[in-house]
Amino acid sequence: MKINQLSLYNYRGYNKQDIAFSKGVNLFIGNNGSGKTNLLEAIYFLSLAKSYKTDDANLIKFNEDFSRILTTVDQSKHTLKIKIILSKNKKKIILDGREIQKLSDYIGQVNVVSFLPEDMNLIKGPPKDRRYFINSIIGQMDRNYLIELSNYKMCLKQRNDLIKKLSEEKKPDMTLLDIYTEQLAQAGEKIIAYRQKFITNMNLELKTIYPYLANNRYSFEFKYKPSIDGLLESVLKENYRKDLFIRTTSSGPHRDDYGFYMNDIDAKDMASQGEQRIMILSSLLAVTEIIYEYKHQRPILLLDDVFSELDTTRQNKLIHFLNQSDLQTIITTTSTTNINQEVLDDAKIFNVKNHFIRGNKHE
Repeated sequence: MKINQLSLYNYRGYNKQDIAFSKGVNLFIGNNGSGKTNLLEAIYFLSLAKSYKTDDANLIKFNEDFSRILTTVDQSKHTLKIKIILSKNKKKIILDGREIQKLSDYIGQVNVVSFLPEDMNLIKGPPKDRRYFINSIIGQMDRNYLIELSNYKMCLKQRNDLIKKLSEEKKPDMTLLDIYTEQLAQAGEKIIAYRQKFITNMNLELKTIYPYLANNRYSFEFKYKPSIDGLLESVLKENYRKDLFIRTTSSGPHRDDYGFYMNDIDAKDMASQGEQRIMILSSLLAVTEIIYEYKHQRPILLLDDVFSELDTTRQNKLIHFLNQSDLQTIITTTSTTNINQEVLDDAKIFNVKNHFIRGNKHE
């Protein structure tokens, strides 16, 4: 999957900008605040039809009524033509000349994997950040996962509403709670199976990707830490008393967690910032391979401020790896001082200043 052209109109700080991308590594160089991250945000928007930072209305340039994103994206057998129009209270997505009525019919058309500064929270941040990361990746690959996740959330809300009601009764009738629990367990088991398969595949890919980028002898494993050990329905029923006391469902896939482990020790307890960055980058590159195996086309890779806290060796290893891959990669940075010239020779370079982008190579 490759993005060919991108046109932004009244998007964030951009007035009107047209960009033609290379099929390989694209480097966008500029100072902080110049508009580099806004560009990545626009490409990310093509994937999930929402920003990772803010509401749709905030993407519209100040004092303007609407914003527009136009792009063409090459898939393996088809070129997608996408137009997204954002107004203060409406979002319109037009795919190949046809307006999309349901967002679920659009998600998965453009596969994007991104590394953003916020992703450094994946290791030390709360479990909800790691759950969102996993859900967004699996959801891009298989919309059935999103359907199961939506079904689970609906069952969970029904169960929690009932638990609140029963907790106020002296002698609650558990008949309906049994039914809701069984429905929740059925949906939850499917979600767990998706996640287990994904984690297994990720660790297979990490065995080759991580040692190359890390340039050390440590082992790295991404571990799934489900909140329930055992049969989901049985444990949910065993927790009736606890759930009624705290007035919510205390365990299940909505409380699962994941961990980054270096030499079988939780990375948040031993890994430096640079090592954590390499672990997250390795995980994202592993994800690109999994998406390729599943969908037979590689996603677009976005890397924002990726060189920060990486030494010169690892910076060059990363760019060399990307140049040798079949991944279209879009990287933002404030400087390429430490990158070897022979590595830069294979990339397309853009300069960004005051929300204006100018290409100066491979045009």
